[in-house]
Amino acid sequence: MTPMPAGTAAFSLAGQSALVIGGGSGIGRAIAIGLAGAGARTSVSGRRKDWLEEAIGAIGAKGPAGRPYPLDARDPRALAGLLAQLQKDGGTPDIVVNAQGVIATKPALEIGEDDYDRVMDTNVKSVFFSCLAFGRAMLARGSGSIVNISSLAAYRGWPGSAVYGMSKHALKSLTETFGAEWAAQGVRVNAIAPGFFITDLNRAMPEERRKRALDRTPMRRFGELPELVGAAVYLCSPAARYVTGATIAVDGGYLATGI
Repeated sequence: MTPMPAGTAAFSLAGQSALVIGGGSGIGRAIAIGLAGAGARTSVSGRRKDWLEEAIGAIGAKGPAGRPYPLDARDPRALAGLLAQLQKDGGTPDIVVNAQGVIATKPALEIGEDDYDRVMDTNVKSVFFSCLAFGRAMLARGSGSIVNISSLAAYRGWPGSAVYGMSKHALKSLTETFGAEWAAQGVRVNAIAPGFFITDLNRAMPEERRKRALDRTPMRRFGELPELVGAAVYLCSPAARYVTGATIAVDGGYLATGI
């Protein structure tokens, strides 16, 4: 095993390549910019080509920019095609971040099959098959880091978010399972569980829900997207080479509040 880099070099991603699925907006975009700022040549993929192209411009202003790759991550065949294209363009990424996600906020008795399929296909199916596709290629190489974006909903029951909560519990479980299965072969799989960060997914949060969230957060404020970057860079860097199957909460102390 190569020696651990000293000091801040342990957190450098220089010379690595990264892909952020869901990197065109919100959490994924912020993390993509942060990975580039740490030195990784960073590409993004997602369904909105215009968002991806704008994100690549922002990435290039902070560090090495890769390419935009439009796709629907809910389709395992599209993910396999994305991997093949990336390998053609430069090789299997060293880092893959699964930041794709949707939410359905309504009482459980109002959840229909369409709501269920939309959330589970994006939040679970797409992440599962992304991990399989890229994990298989990383295993063949003997190295790689995958970071999934979970949620505090993986730890608590959330009235009005039944299917979303189920999906994030599942994501935490698959992160732990893949992390355990692939650790000895050089591939690490971890997750980040953001607290309350205002994005396009939750910008229309009802005022009562917003107030409850702030009351339960010891820092008494919502997070700012750049505050997720440090956890992502750490998990992808040599500094975290003994970390796998872990989910790091970046939540302003929310989970620490107990009852």
